[in-house]
This record gives sequence, C-alpha cells and structure tokens, in this order.
Amino acid sequence: MWNVTDWQKVVFSDESRFVLGTDDNRVRMGRRPGERYNSPHTVLRYTARTAGVMVWGAIAYVMRGTLTGQRYVDDILRPHVGPFLNGLPGAYFQQDNARPHTARFAQDFVRHFQILPRPAHSPNLSPVEHVWDRLKRQMPSCHSVHDLE
Repeated sequence: MWNVTDWQKVVFSDESRFVLGTDDNRVRMGRRPGERYNSPHTVLRYTARTAGVMVWGAIAYVMRGTLTGQRYVDDILRPHVGPFLNGLPGAYFQQDNARPHTARFAQDFVRHFQILPRPAHSPNLSPVEHVWDRLKRQMPSCHSVHDLE
C-alpha cells in the first residue's frame, strides 16, 4: 500500500484539446463502484475535427496539429518531461493510454523513468483530468485558433 510520501513522488500528465466554441459535444459520465453499465448513458464519438489547440500539462506535489508519438517525444517528453523528472529523484511518471503515449517511439523514451501504470479508460485516476475539465468550463467562447492560443 502506498503512503503519502509515495504519492508525493507521482507526476500525473495528460494532454487535452481545446476547441473553438463552447461545446466539444462530449458529456462525461461516471459510475460508482458496483454500479451497472447503462447503455443510454454512453456517448457517441464524432470523428470530424474542429479547429483547436492541443495543450499538455502535468501536476505533481513538488511543482511550485495532431499529437503523434514522435511529436510527443520531440515537443513534450525530451525538452520538458525528461529534465523535469531528472530533477525529481525517485519520481514516478503517470500518463494515460492515448496513442501518442503508447507509440513505440514514446515508450522507448520513457522506459528510462519509473512509470506508474494506468488502466485504459480510467480518467478518474488522474487529477490532471479535473484540471482540463475546469479549464474548459471556465474558458470564454473562442472564435479562432489565435483566440485559443
């Protein structure tokens, strides 16, 4: 069982897409432990993309276009995450199972760090998901990619 000191070493990370307008047409649903799956509460995913900006963020206790595996390593992991984790001896890196994270190129890069595994489709296990949700709810309606940036 992990204690408080163990959890203070975890770095939770994720990326989120901020789209134009106020609604990305997604509704988030949760279930309590033991609650049965209820198909009327499922959400259809639309494949059409609207203009937007991809943002990456991470949270940790000690912290005062399309994202591909290659871009994830070149733009996020190598310049930011690697040096950040190297400055936190004993830290654990946690990310979801999005395609850029599971790409072989990205997996080769993070294998040098301690990884906290995360089950697929488990957004409630990472507090950074709640940061994205709150940011999206508080953002004013944007009408161009420049507004989002």
